[in-house]
Amino acid sequence: MYGLLFDVDGTILDSMHIWIKPLEDLFKKYGKDLNKIPKEEKGELEAYSFEDMCGYLAENLTYDMTKDEVKNFFEERIDKAYSKELMPKEGAIDFLKALKKKGYKLSVASSTNHTYLEKAFQRLGISDIFDFFATPEITGLKKSQGEYWKYSIDKHKKKPCDLILFDDALYAIKAAKKEGIKTVGIKDFPWNEKEWEFIKKEADYYVDNLASFDFDKILKD
Repeated sequence: MYGLLFDVDGTILDSMHIWIKPLEDLFKKYGKDLNKIPKEEKGELEAYSFEDMCGYLAENLTYDMTKDEVKNFFEERIDKAYSKELMPKEGAIDFLKALKKKGYKLSVASSTNHTYLEKAFQRLGISDIFDFFATPEITGLKKSQGEYWKYSIDKHKKKPCDLILFDDALYAIKAAKKEGIKTVGIKDFPWNEKEWEFIKKEADYYVDNLASFDFDKILKD
């Protein structure tokens, strides 16, 4: 039986706007366009923990803001969003519950602090779905690093080829595949629209949303 790894933002939760809109605002304030930075740099930015992202922005973009000021810029709206506002993507909750009922081991593979994710999961009634979290503040690693994925491989106690990652980010799909993990690209337009054709080529499978993934197909492959 496969072990299943799930990204959260853009895969389970309709939440990318909570991160992208403030980033776009900051880049615009300092005369830059987030959507025009190289996709490799954008992938690295997405892979940072919240703490590291704020440090990166303070050092490389917001020349008149400290790291703490950057954190304050994000924190209030993010905490409120995960605690009270963000909703799951279509069919995601039923999909996860059905897999758990069938006996699959599910884990989180996210760049977002697990304390934010747990607030949303508790509100949505899925706090008991996941066996463990792999997030930067737990692992001390980024999703772009091979060691990050080895952490999940070890925790699942399975061969990489017996794991499947569901993710909407190109950089994460590439990093996981490099370690031998099967990957499913998740459409999350408009946020990953520019990467979608690359995701379709890179991922083992790709779908519009979690609910449309056909497990019978992969079990036959």
